[in-house]
Amino acid sequence: MSSAEAPAQHGHVKSGRAAAALYGTIWSMVSSLAPALVGLLVFLATSRVLTPAEFGLVSFAAGIATFGAAIAPAGFREALIQRNLITQKHLDAVFWLCVGAGLLIYAGLILASGPIAANFDEAELALLIPFISLRVVFDMAAVVPNGLLVRGMSFKKLALRSTVASLIAGLGCLALLWAGFGLWALAFSQLATSVVACIGALVAARWRPHFTLDFGALRELGAFGLFSTGNHFITTLSVDQIMIGAFLGPAGLGIYGFARRIFQILTDLITGALNLVSYSLLSSLQDEQEKLRNAYLFGTFASSIVAFPVFAGLALIAPDFIPLAFGAQWLEAVPVVQAFCALGLLTAIGILQASLVKSQGQADLWFYYMVGKQVATALYVVLFSGWGVGALTNALVILNFIMWLPTLHMVVRLLGISVFAYLGSFALPVLATLVMIGAGIFIESEMAGFEPLMRLGVTVAGCGLVYTAVVLLLGWKRIMEIKATLAKRGR
Repeated sequence: MSSAEAPAQHGHVKSGRAAAALYGTIWSMVSSLAPALVGLLVFLATSRVLTPAEFGLVSFAAGIATFGAAIAPAGFREALIQRNLITQKHLDAVFWLCVGAGLLIYAGLILASGPIAANFDEAELALLIPFISLRVVFDMAAVVPNGLLVRGMSFKKLALRSTVASLIAGLGCLALLWAGFGLWALAFSQLATSVVACIGALVAARWRPHFTLDFGALRELGAFGLFSTGNHFITTLSVDQIMIGAFLGPAGLGIYGFARRIFQILTDLITGALNLVSYSLLSSLQDEQEKLRNAYLFGTFASSIVAFPVFAGLALIAPDFIPLAFGAQWLEAVPVVQAFCALGLLTAIGILQASLVKSQGQADLWFYYMVGKQVATALYVVLFSGWGVGALTNALVILNFIMWLPTLHMVVRLLGISVFAYLGSFALPVLATLVMIGAGIFIESEMAGFEPLMRLGVTVAGCGLVYTAVVLLLGWKRIMEIKATLAKRGR
């Protein structure tokens, strides 16, 4: 490599990584509070105005757009993050690959929207699909700047970008809903988020593409990028939503999509930042086994100690919370929401597992695993769709727990530890959550004759106090470790 090209190299962060990652996670979680609240407000408003069938229509159109995003080469972002050294040639090659693919995919979705609308006898889909699908182009344009921000562990900038995008999209959706645009308000929020996030990423990364396409640079990223794109395809595809829409229709998909949306809001708030932080951090520790092991186990503890009580608590209070917050028309969704809460316990763990496997250069292994998982998901939808949306969701949750077992083997092999050492990371969160649930059941039984709002408030407060007390009593040492890590920032 010539000396003239050397300044264009982007290496991994090598100093203060643990503190930077921890601060990045905390800062991102705090800054995610505003968009999460706006998202919840939008969800509350739209769920009271739109019917389950209208929700299902937008969900189906979004599912078609998601299919377009799934086949795009977005996995090359992970290749940029994982590779030890990258140059401007790598960045330009990935940018033009992604933008070109995004434009082609969008054109294909426009052509397909009419036949899809005619096949399902839903004329509005002919307009909804092209409108929402425009986000594919903007998502692809943001691949490289987002990759640079994650690689440089610039999590504050990423969080600000996400916050601004969510606020603009949410406020626009509420304004359109108030003006009487109905389901189009919900569609607008999906497109606006991608547009604003793309602009924000380009500004925050302070990077602009050159009008060059180096196929040699693309080949250097090729194998990892293709397998990562395969992983992206599988995780983005939303096979469950597309097939449930086809088998159960808009109303069934509306109930499923409603519960899935609640699950997604909580997942994004709790583990969204952790996904970016963990992949960047673990990629930089590829050649440092002990630090890799410590960082992963620490992240496992941190994610589970937050996620477990939130999802378990929501499952407990769902019968009171759902009708109070969203209206009595969503009572049918309560058992589906509770099933997704069980899945949430696993998701907090799975995000870190995916980051570990891919960060160690084994995107192909994760791809093959995800292929098997999606095939099983499609089979389960076919087998259990006739039983109704509730039974189908429970079956899919059970499938996810079964499919978690192979990832357990991957993790202990990569970290070089025993299964019991890994599972020990969950001991305190599991114990504290079980005690919390026991206290919550007791409170609800004692307040069975009270108004739902009062019972809900007392249950939440009581569970929160019990969980916090158990964690402080039994996990004080871990809390001090977190404090010590924060104290090392900048060293």
